[in-house]
Amino acid sequence: MVRRKIVMPELPEVETVTKILKPIVIGRTINKIDVLRKQTIIGDAATFVKQLTGEKFVDITRIGKYIIFHLTNDKVIISHLRMEGKFYKYNENEENSYYSRVVFHFDNNEKLCYDDSRCFGILIYSNEKDYRNEKEIAKLGPEPFDVKDVKRMVSICKNKSIPIKAALLDQSIMCGIGNIYADEILFACGIHPLTSAKEIDELGWKNIVKAAQVILNKAIELGGSTIKSYHPGKDIDGKFQNNIQVYGKSGEDCPICGSTLRFIKIGGRGTTFCPKCQLKMGAPLNVAITGKIASGKSLALNEFKKANFAVLQADELVAKLYEREDVSNIIEKSLKIKFKNGLVDKKQLGQHLLLNPQDKRKLERIVHPLVRKQIELFLKTNKSPIRVVEIPLLFESGLDELFDTIIVLNINENQQKNLLFAREKEKALLLSEINKSNKIDQNKGKATYLIDNNSTKENFISEIKNIIRKLKQSLN
Repeated sequence: MVRRKIVMPELPEVETVTKILKPIVIGRTINKIDVLRKQTIIGDAATFVKQLTGEKFVDITRIGKYIIFHLTNDKVIISHLRMEGKFYKYNENEENSYYSRVVFHFDNNEKLCYDDSRCFGILIYSNEKDYRNEKEIAKLGPEPFDVKDVKRMVSICKNKSIPIKAALLDQSIMCGIGNIYADEILFACGIHPLTSAKEIDELGWKNIVKAAQVILNKAIELGGSTIKSYHPGKDIDGKFQNNIQVYGKSGEDCPICGSTLRFIKIGGRGTTFCPKCQLKMGAPLNVAITGKIASGKSLALNEFKKANFAVLQADELVAKLYEREDVSNIIEKSLKIKFKNGLVDKKQLGQHLLLNPQDKRKLERIVHPLVRKQIELFLKTNKSPIRVVEIPLLFESGLDELFDTIIVLNINENQQKNLLFAREKEKALLLSEINKSNKIDQNKGKATYLIDNNSTKENFISEIKNIIRKLKQSLN
């Protein structure tokens, strides 16, 4: 089931609204207009009322996500619903909708309320000669249905390093696609949403346009997607949400391969994708290595280092944090512990956590944000085409959203215990206790690559090298 959330109506939803409005308004004359919120009108509200009163609706069309009302005497109203805009029809003797901002009174004892709880939507007065030159319309690229040649998109994006997801949301490149359908289109094409727009060649754009046409047509047929706040008309729901493959379904199984769908943010927009069906192409690749204790994380990281790629260990970052007096003071205060030398004593801290396991979460709330800041800096500034970070608590810390590729290392319990006690007898008890809170088993479905390290060291290294080969190939 799609998580219900506030989303902006996209092309299918706006097309559905347009179809619903046609029989309501075409042929109707505007007797009166009440502007209940002047800011909803772009331009002078008094001019809007004066110019449109007495005019008759003759047609409604759509450009991208904009509704175009055509009236007599070549007058035009441009409407963008934004996040919460809706049109509701009422009889004159009924009360307006609760969030009415502009009310059109018709000649048949009915009225049309433009309702907008969040006040992001707009109405613009224009005319047939000029409305396509209004800045809101003039900047729009073609709709997917109007794209005959993708060379324009390839040319526009050839130097754009922005993610392809962001490019699909850029209405100047191609209009009508928003967050829902961008996720669905990229999944249908097998394209990772973080892949740079410049990496998409002519064939890739052809696939995107074709998928967009198919998905948008199906959504129009089903009346769009009703997700929390969008309704195409009063008491009417869209049905396309029942056909959604990935949008809003992070944590669920991929309908194709069964992997766990991942959630990241791109330009502040929530994005869901399959880590196996949608592999990122082109540099940079941000790779996370995680796994259970003694599963081979350091060994795997070393193979990337030997391949001359930039590497970083989260545990090393933590060790450096523990050498900072300000961090030690915060930990002492939060955990009510006193370190012998004023700086964090890892052995003392480990014993404290064994006796007070509830304090582990307190420690994480202090350390994780500081580690995240350092990792973000590393990923932002390092010029290596592949940047690899070993993070034991990748999922617990929420740091998985920073990476397009995740390598999860698994190990069976008996082998893990043997390795722990053979390697670090004194720490084995503490490490075993820490391992109990490990969330690898619950999250290994999010892995781009999953390795069960239950064989020989040679086999394990061979599997890591094979992953490195695949990642190198994806750079081209």
